[in-house]
Amino acid sequence: MAREKDWDMEYSTSFLDEMIWLKRHGIRYTWVYTNEYGISVWRYKKEKRLWDALSSMYSNKKYEVRETNYENKLECQNKK
Repeated sequence: MAREKDWDMEYSTSFLDEMIWLKRHGIRYTWVYTNEYGISVWRYKKEKRLWDALSSMYSNKKYEVRETNYENKLECQNKK
């Protein structure tokens, strides 16, 4: 029996930095809605230029996750 999987054709984000970055790179959201918590969620068509723009954004040092901070956080959680 073949099993059908749902495939979301759109990418969603509630991260304002992403929405602004994508807008500056000429990528417009397909629609926006407010979720049950009052947070705006932007939806984008999944396409290569979307992934390229997001990759460029997250290559920025501002969004870099430092391993030492992550390791320190884990150590603190393990001590509790």
